Amino acid sequence: MGLVEDVRDRFIDRFSPSTVHSGFFWRAVESLARSPLNRPQWKADRISLAYFLESSRDAYLGKRPVVWCNLLVPSELIIGTGCIPFYPEMAAAVIASAGLAPRFLDRATEAGFSQDACSYHRCMLGCAVDGFMPRPDMLLAVNYPCDSAPLSFAFVSELYGSPAAVIDIPLLGRTEGNALLAEQLERLAGELGGLSGCTGSRMVKRMSDTIDLSNQALAFLREVEEIRKRDDCTLDGKDAMGGISILSGSMGSRAGRDYYRLLVEELQQRGCAGEDAIRLMWMHIKPWYSQGLFDIIERNGARLVCEEYTHSCWEPMDPHEPFTSIAAKVSGHFLVGPVERRASYLASLAQEYRIDGAIHFNHWGCRQSCGGAQLVKQALQEKGVPTLILDGDCVDEREYQEGQISTRLEAFLESLR
Repeated sequence: MGLVEDVRDRFIDRFSPSTVHSGFFWRAVESLARSPLNRPQWKADRISLAYFLESSRDAYLGKRPVVWCNLLVPSELIIGTGCIPFYPEMAAAVIASAGLAPRFLDRATEAGFSQDACSYHRCMLGCAVDGFMPRPDMLLAVNYPCDSAPLSFAFVSELYGSPAAVIDIPLLGRTEGNALLAEQLERLAGELGGLSGCTGSRMVKRMSDTIDLSNQALAFLREVEEIRKRDDCTLDGKDAMGGISILSGSMGSRAGRDYYRLLVEELQQRGCAGEDAIRLMWMHIKPWYSQGLFDIIERNGARLVCEEYTHSCWEPMDPHEPFTSIAAKVSGHFLVGPVERRASYLASLAQEYRIDGAIHFNHWGCRQSCGGAQLVKQALQEKGVPTLILDGDCVDEREYQEGQISTRLEAFLESLR
């Protein structure tokens, strides 16, 4: 947050498309990031910050082909073919944390997009219409967990005149499903390699190295998960949720491996504080513009020890069979398939982490998450886990009712004592 505020304060008066597409802007941002005054909560965050600043800079300056991706697009596929993965949903989170989301949400409304749609995508579309996004060389979406990305990307494809494709995960249970998905991924890799010039044996070698780095990161991530199952681990959920970008956008890079390796070392050094806290699980994603919720949680002697989107849910991959392995990773995600799969996964996660209570943040416009919230709540309560559903918006601060949410959260936490 400190870096975001510094950048906002320095550039807000001259924030324009030409600003974010200039080398001067990115040199200034990287200089602020290296400043001793920018002290992230965790040393590992410096690795992730440097990685995403570098990849964002290269995307905006057109250093390598840029591929827009949604949440479940495997970064190994993009990195392994020599392209830059760019996740506009994550960009919307950064924009919201800088307090700029209303400007672009209103711009999306002016452009004709419904206010009922997901604000992550409306924010992204408003930015794209006004020229604030990096130009995509290709747009790639997975058809899960929602329809927003394929539809939004189709519009952006026409806006920029860039090709778009959808990774269509076959229905679960089909014998040939994984093979069909692997064929799609291999075909797309050929297209991406054609954009970057990474083809033939060069791409085979790069994909193998990428899978190997991803496996190393996975091993360290699983160590982090085991540490967090202990009593009152010092890594709190409000900080851990920032790792969603690492899990989605850097697996297969050296930065992804080094981030989780350093996080393991730091967690081992800090140790755990004991078993006094109420153990909470957070479902869906946090609001990026406000930390008030988490202040209430801390004041009430509770900690977020587990979050829905920061966990590994795949097995190590085979560097010699990259596309079959990536297909298994993507199709095995708990967000793929019926909502019962998600509910079962979260109930199992709650047991692993010895959860005392769970909070489901109902992000406005997220149909698949909000629509499944009651079923998820039922699955958790059957395991003896009290569950609170909070309605709000992760990006649009104008849809956040501080008083009402605070009252409900206080009452819920009191009931867990």
